[in-house]
Amino acid sequence: MKQFILLSTLLLSSLSANENQLLFYGNCIACHGELGKKVAPHLSEVKGYYLMAYPKKEEFVTNMAKWLSAPNEESAQHKEAIKKYKLMPYLAIDLDTLTKIATYIYESDDFGVAGSL
Repeated sequence: MKQFILLSTLLLSSLSANENQLLFYGNCIACHGELGKKVAPHLSEVKGYYLMAYPKKEEFVTNMAKWLSAPNEESAQHKEAIKKYKLMPYLAIDLDTLTKIATYIYESDDFGVAGSL
Protein backbone atom coordinates (compact mmCIF):
# COMPACT_ATOMS: atom_id res chain seq x y z
CA MET A 1 0.00 0.00 0.00
CA LYS A 2 2.83 2.43 0.84
CA GLN A 3 4.42 1.72 -2.54
CA PHE A 4 1.16 2.53 -4.31
CA ILE A 5 0.83 5.84 -2.46
CA LEU A 6 4.44 6.74 -3.21
CA LEU A 7 4.05 5.81 -6.88
CA SER A 8 0.81 7.80 -7.15
CA THR A 9 2.41 10.84 -5.54
CA LEU A 10 5.40 10.67 -7.90
CA LEU A 11 3.14 10.26 -10.93
CA LEU A 12 0.96 13.25 -9.99
CA SER A 13 4.04 15.36 -9.33
CA SER A 14 5.48 14.40 -12.72
CA LEU A 15 2.22 15.20 -14.53
CA SER A 16 2.06 18.62 -12.89
CA ALA A 17 5.68 19.39 -13.84
CA ASN A 18 5.00 18.30 -17.42
CA GLU A 19 1.88 20.48 -17.58
CA ASN A 20 3.87 23.49 -16.40
CA GLN A 21 6.56 22.79 -18.99
CA LEU A 22 3.99 22.46 -21.78
CA LEU A 23 2.33 25.72 -20.73
CA PHE A 24 5.73 27.43 -20.75
CA TYR A 25 6.69 26.15 -24.18
CA GLY A 26 3.23 26.82 -25.59
CA ASN A 27 3.15 30.44 -24.43
CA CYS A 28 6.66 31.79 -23.84
CA ILE A 29 9.33 30.17 -25.98
CA ALA A 30 8.43 31.92 -29.25
CA CYS A 31 9.53 35.29 -27.86
CA HIS A 32 11.85 34.33 -24.99
CA GLY A 33 13.65 31.30 -26.43
CA GLU A 34 16.68 30.77 -28.59
CA LEU A 35 14.87 30.13 -31.87
CA GLY A 36 13.51 32.75 -34.23
CA LYS A 37 14.09 36.44 -34.14
CA LYS A 38 14.95 38.08 -30.86
CA VAL A 39 11.88 40.00 -29.73
CA ALA A 40 12.29 39.63 -25.96
CA PRO A 41 15.05 38.83 -23.47
CA HIS A 42 15.94 35.17 -22.97
CA LEU A 43 14.11 33.64 -20.01
CA SER A 44 17.34 32.88 -18.16
CA GLU A 45 17.99 36.63 -18.08
CA VAL A 46 14.46 37.42 -16.88
CA LYS A 47 14.70 34.69 -14.24
CA GLY A 48 17.94 36.20 -12.94
CA TYR A 49 16.32 39.58 -12.34
CA TYR A 50 13.37 37.97 -10.55
CA LEU A 51 15.65 35.82 -8.40
CA MET A 52 17.55 38.90 -7.26
CA ALA A 53 14.29 40.55 -6.17
CA TYR A 54 12.45 37.42 -5.01
CA PRO A 55 14.81 34.56 -4.09
CA LYS A 56 12.10 32.55 -2.30
CA LYS A 57 9.91 30.41 -4.55
CA GLU A 58 6.53 31.61 -3.30
CA GLU A 59 7.43 35.31 -3.70
CA PHE A 60 9.05 34.70 -7.09
CA VAL A 61 6.05 32.81 -8.48
CA THR A 62 3.45 35.18 -7.02
CA ASN A 63 5.15 38.34 -8.23
CA MET A 64 6.03 37.03 -11.68
CA ALA A 65 2.49 35.71 -12.28
CA LYS A 66 1.00 38.99 -11.05
CA TRP A 67 3.22 41.04 -13.38
CA LEU A 68 2.51 38.74 -16.32
CA SER A 69 -1.22 39.22 -15.76
CA ALA A 70 -0.84 43.00 -16.22
CA PRO A 71 2.60 43.95 -17.62
CA ASN A 72 3.61 47.48 -16.68
CA GLU A 73 6.81 49.46 -16.71
CA GLU A 74 6.56 50.71 -13.13
CA SER A 75 6.86 47.28 -11.48
CA ALA A 76 9.01 45.60 -14.14
CA GLN A 77 12.09 43.82 -12.78
CA HIS A 78 14.07 44.17 -16.01
CA LYS A 79 13.57 47.78 -17.11
CA GLU A 80 16.53 47.65 -19.51
CA ALA A 81 14.67 45.01 -21.53
CA ILE A 82 11.74 47.38 -21.97
CA LYS A 83 14.07 49.97 -23.48
CA LYS A 84 15.48 47.38 -25.86
CA TYR A 85 12.39 45.28 -26.71
CA LYS A 86 9.42 47.43 -25.52
CA LEU A 87 6.93 46.41 -22.86
CA MET A 88 5.65 42.86 -23.00
CA PRO A 89 2.12 42.83 -24.42
CA TYR A 90 -0.89 41.85 -22.34
CA LEU A 91 -1.54 38.11 -22.48
CA ALA A 92 -5.08 36.79 -22.29
CA ILE A 93 -4.01 34.02 -19.91
CA ASP A 94 -5.64 33.38 -16.54
CA LEU A 95 -3.68 33.86 -13.31
CA ASP A 96 -3.71 30.12 -12.48
CA THR A 97 -1.96 29.32 -15.78
CA LEU A 98 0.50 32.18 -15.31
CA THR A 99 1.28 30.80 -11.83
CA LYS A 100 2.06 27.39 -13.35
CA ILE A 101 4.32 29.02 -15.93
CA ALA A 102 6.10 31.08 -13.27
CA THR A 103 6.55 27.91 -11.19
CA TYR A 104 8.17 26.19 -14.17
CA ILE A 105 10.47 29.16 -14.70
CA TYR A 106 11.52 29.12 -11.02
CA GLU A 107 12.11 25.35 -10.95
CA SER A 108 13.79 24.96 -14.34
CA ASP A 109 16.77 26.15 -16.32
CA ASP A 110 15.45 24.52 -19.51
CA PHE A 111 14.55 27.54 -21.62
CA GLY A 112 16.06 26.30 -24.85
CA VAL A 113 14.69 24.56 -27.87
CA ALA A 114 11.11 23.28 -27.76
CA GLY A 115 12.33 19.95 -29.12
CA SER A 116 13.84 19.19 -25.70
CA LEU A 117 10.42 18.21 -24.31
